[in-house]
Amino acid sequence: MNTLQDVTNMFLGYTGSRPMTAETAGRMKKYELAYEKDEYLMLSFSRVDATTGDLSLVDDDITVLMPADQISGKPYDLRYRAQKLDDVYCVKVTRIDPDRKIVYVSHQEARLEKRPEIEAALEMYLASKAKNKSPMIVKGKVLKIQTKMVNGESVDTGVWLDLCGVGIPAFIYVGNWKKTFTESLRGKVSYGDIVEVVVLEKVMRKDQMYYYSCSRKELVQDPWESMELGEKYHKGDIVKIKCLSKRDTHWFGEINGLEDIQVFAEYPSQKHDFAIVPGMEYMGTIYYVNPEEHSLKARVFQALTFEQIEEKNVVVEENSENKEQVDSATPEIEEQTAEEAEQTEVEEL
Repeated sequence: MNTLQDVTNMFLGYTGSRPMTAETAGRMKKYELAYEKDEYLMLSFSRVDATTGDLSLVDDDITVLMPADQISGKPYDLRYRAQKLDDVYCVKVTRIDPDRKIVYVSHQEARLEKRPEIEAALEMYLASKAKNKSPMIVKGKVLKIQTKMVNGESVDTGVWLDLCGVGIPAFIYVGNWKKTFTESLRGKVSYGDIVEVVVLEKVMRKDQMYYYSCSRKELVQDPWESMELGEKYHKGDIVKIKCLSKRDTHWFGEINGLEDIQVFAEYPSQKHDFAIVPGMEYMGTIYYVNPEEHSLKARVFQALTFEQIEEKNVVVEENSENKEQVDSATPEIEEQTAEEAEQTEVEEL
């Protein structure tokens, strides 16, 4: 298993790892040694060609170039070329042009070399799974959220992964994403996210292709078992609920800060006649809480208009500005979200 973990770290990174940059890479000798000794390099690129999609970085007077078809074995959709600069790549030096001072590298060749090691470890585990008491836990890179049309609506059905970063296809069924019901994966996971999963089985498809079925729910806490749930939410509490989905006789929503638990909500009474719209927020009263039954129910009595929501946001911003004036030494942390996962085709594996 050490081999599996080591290879995973090479392709998906690990705490403390840093890609080679212009400041730390050195001159041509470093690339020549990597080429001669057949060693791997970790690279982060700074430019993507608008026409070819090739990735490059400049190291002093040396240009390191990775052709577009050497990322995953074939050219990619150039609409998503900016996405390629977000990744850190484990690469092999494939060719050096000393006259032009160009070093050619390939991520695909590195993946193809290490993939058999990972495949062998997976097959060995599954062959003796019945005897193994401990599950096989590995990392995967999110490639895509899979959807299907149901009654004219797009429904998320699961997540495709690049297992261990070496091009092995894996899939997490939406029911295996977490221990509670998952209405939608949008906003919960994005392209490029690294997640830990348990390997369940190898699935062969009719077209002779295959993938590994995986699960994440065994590795995350059940929010219904949290002691804080019963301490923070009680019968009679007034809460703000965002509508997630509608049914004929009821709808489901979520409370800010309690995203993994869905609230069962009744439609407004005749006294409070307003429409329930997915994405909109409402004021409601909790009338039933039972963590053991996995049940949290509420009745809404007021629809929050866009103006009301904006007013609340202004108050939050003002409070935030006041806090910054009091503690100006606190650094700001900006969260950058990767593009939607469907921007990358699973076949790129």
